[in-house]
Amino acid sequence: MVEISIIVPVYEVEEYLNRCVESILEQSYKDFELILVDDGSTDKSPMICDNWAKKDNRVIVIHKENGGASSSRNCGLKIAKGKWITFIDSDDWINRDMLCILHRYAIQYDVPMVIGGIKIGKEYTKQCIYSFDNIDIKVLSRKDLLNRFFRINGESDTHSVWGMIVKRELLDGYHFIEGRMNEDVETCYYLSRKCDSALYVNVPLYNYFKNNKGVTNSCFNKKKLDLIYIWDIVREQVNRYTPEYRYACDMNYKRASFTLLTQMNVNGYDHSDPYMKKVKKRLKRAVISSFFDLLKWKMPLNRKVLLLLDCIIP
Repeated sequence: MVEISIIVPVYEVEEYLNRCVESILEQSYKDFELILVDDGSTDKSPMICDNWAKKDNRVIVIHKENGGASSSRNCGLKIAKGKWITFIDSDDWINRDMLCILHRYAIQYDVPMVIGGIKIGKEYTKQCIYSFDNIDIKVLSRKDLLNRFFRINGESDTHSVWGMIVKRELLDGYHFIEGRMNEDVETCYYLSRKCDSALYVNVPLYNYFKNNKGVTNSCFNKKKLDLIYIWDIVREQVNRYTPEYRYACDMNYKRASFTLLTQMNVNGYDHSDPYMKKVKKRLKRAVISSFFDLLKWKMPLNRKVLLLLDCIIP
């Protein structure tokens, strides 16, 4: 059995895939398997995956019909043999010591999850090795994790599953929500409530590539409304498992409507689509009705300025 399974969903990323795989295979920590899940790509990504598998026997390739990132993660989990699991997006890359650092602290502190720092990467570089003497770490209780998830103290968005390692047992029986965007929100809530403790390593080990051509920054469409759907699921789970966080969850639900309205105003939408017009009216009504609650909620000042503008912009 290998120590760590790395699962990478792959879809239409021929331009970025090599740097992602290279950053993984050049890790200073070697006891891992890399599972590349080709999600029905029509570009050269499948061939790139197969070429890497020929070069390195740690690489396992799965080719499947298109089903989305969650479908690919579920597919990878089914065959993963590692004691620990980590997820990486195929257009991102990781620091050479990410696995070494996260795994070492997971064992040393006997925690089921270690979260590393994330930074926005613009150009691929092979970063230098970190000294363990200079790493700032923080032990997180279950309450800390849930507070962090719900952004009780004005934390930045932490709703992503990459940049961490998770003990395999935590994900036994877990199924990523398929066919929806923002599904990581539910996964992060699940992990936060399941962990009695975790560790945060305040070092940027994961490089998130902000692709301006990607779906996140594209013109607003119906799929973006999945954020509300996911928060509905989280609200149901909060009522069942962590009712003490009902108010915080409701505030995050209201903030989701605010986020979507902001995306419509910033990224634009199809003004000729009657459904999109109705969506904007509905979101604006929701944000205006929640205005004072959101204004009192801990958010950065620039978000509160956006909140005001969203209520003013026709």
